[in-house]
Amino acid sequence: MATIILYKKSKRQPCYRLSYRDPQSGKWRQKLLHCSRDAADQIRKEVEAEFTWLDTHPEKRQALETTSKSVKDAIIDFLESKRGTVKAGTIKRSEVALNNFSDFYNGKIEEIDRQLMDSYRAKLLEDRQGRGANAELMHVKVFLRYCAELDWLKLPKIVMAKELPLEVRWLTKKDVKKLKACFPKLAPDEREIAQDIFNLLLQTGARANEIIEVSWNQINLKRRQIKPLDKGNTGKPLYLNQASVSILKKYKENTPQPFMVNYDWFAWRYSKLAKYAKIETNIHDLRRTCGAWLIQAGVDIYRVSKYLRHSSVTVTEKYYLDILPSDLSVLASKMGKQIV
Repeated sequence: MATIILYKKSKRQPCYRLSYRDPQSGKWRQKLLHCSRDAADQIRKEVEAEFTWLDTHPEKRQALETTSKSVKDAIIDFLESKRGTVKAGTIKRSEVALNNFSDFYNGKIEEIDRQLMDSYRAKLLEDRQGRGANAELMHVKVFLRYCAELDWLKLPKIVMAKELPLEVRWLTKKDVKKLKACFPKLAPDEREIAQDIFNLLLQTGARANEIIEVSWNQINLKRRQIKPLDKGNTGKPLYLNQASVSILKKYKENTPQPFMVNYDWFAWRYSKLAKYAKIETNIHDLRRTCGAWLIQAGVDIYRVSKYLRHSSVTVTEKYYLDILPSDLSVLASKMGKQIV
């Protein structure tokens, strides 16, 4: 009998763990459902009903097992299984990547092997770098793992592409000074709000939409925090200094959000500033600059990772490895002072 229990370990709540017997193979499986209790219970009932029907009609189950599945049909089943369990944006990215894979190969799912996957990796590398190829391969890898769990194929080894070192662009203090000097070139009614958004992004290290599209019910000025709807929906707060609080207070009469503009509005003004200052930059460089300046100020990589709300310190190291302090002799000297 299928069951659901609250899964408290998930960072994204509500989350329920569904334990069920696969309707086709009869094997016990588990799935995390990021939805309401009622929606999770409905999924449980549907899975249980399908298993019961096939259990009482073994000839139907046998027919399903002997029918070869095409890649496109398997993709449809995979994407449907993810609805209600992951964010819509993740499903959309998976759909794009898997459609590219099915354009390359749409034969029988059970015939996918390592040689085929090596050929697909080579095909991806014809028009993109290793990092871009791996982004697509990861979606295909998750899909093939799903197919293997359903005994549709034997999971092949997937070798990821070699990635070049990540080149991270961030602004120097001289660059920022040049950009700020160009604000007077914007239209008079645009200058102040554009500069305020610029300063908030630089000071908080936020992603642009987390500041531009934030609403007042996400802001707590007394605690100097913003609870944005961030990339991973983690609920981790943005921390505000006094200057940031002062900026937000200027827009307290605006509702339901401080800034009555959108991402495209600021992106256009920022590109004009970059053109005036003759600097190659984009909005996300302000977030990278925040992290770089903190590291240059002597803040350790772990606290910078927490401040920027990265998923792990490994992500932070990937972006800022080149500017991390590397004088290990200093650490040796400090250790020597601890020994009496």
